[in-house]
Amino acid sequence: MNRINQIIAGCCFTLLLWSGFTLASEELTVAVATNFLTTAEELIEQFEKQSDIEITVVAGSSGQLFAQAKNGAPYDVFFSADQEKIEAIVDENLGIEDSRITYALGRLCFMLNPKKDYEQSARKLFESLEFKRIVLANPKLAPYGIAAEEVFDKLEVDLSSEKKKVILAVNVGKAYSIVNSGNVDAGMVALSSVLDDELNSQHFYVLPEEYYSPLLQDAIILSRTENETNARAFFDFVQSDDAKAIIRSNGYELD
Repeated sequence: MNRINQIIAGCCFTLLLWSGFTLASEELTVAVATNFLTTAEELIEQFEKQSDIEITVVAGSSGQLFAQAKNGAPYDVFFSADQEKIEAIVDENLGIEDSRITYALGRLCFMLNPKKDYEQSARKLFESLEFKRIVLANPKLAPYGIAAEEVFDKLEVDLSSEKKKVILAVNVGKAYSIVNSGNVDAGMVALSSVLDDELNSQHFYVLPEEYYSPLLQDAIILSRTENETNARAFFDFVQSDDAKAIIRSNGYELD
């Protein structure tokens, strides 16, 4: 694999400032919502094989990355897990509006603790609410958290009244890590994470799309970039047939 530097979003902005970070013309810094990180790495690997452009990846919740971009973080491109953050980027004149693309449609899963064996499927246990501790992405930071809330609202389930302990993770990737560690009974996670780890089908249930608003994921080139030509080349690749095949293989849908 060509060089892909992953930087944790919570501290990346500070680190970049401390290091006096500058970009060469053949480089791009791409901010990516956590749920899309693994897919983005695959796309970048293929893109770097056919270009002279090197890409640094910064991963975090959409809310974190938006706040950092707004505060001047040196990102060229922002891949959000929703459309709302990209709308805000456009409204605040922080992005190049005609570069905006919808790159994926995310799917939400109910996932069981993979360290345990269950007699019933994840679907049955979800429908019967047979769990005590559940983790979701924080709805204030992450679109997948909003979607999880919408699911329970749609089903008229008040988790607090069901005496469940709800844990909020900073993003959907962290929610997956928590349930995958066995520290909770269940989690509301991205299908992409489940497929990436090849989880047993008994341990997850892909929630019906009508339970929550479409998780349309948009990306945009940021106005601060000095590498617009390279950024547009990367966007062209992301919309190519080869890239779409990678995106679909990771559990996303496309319009």
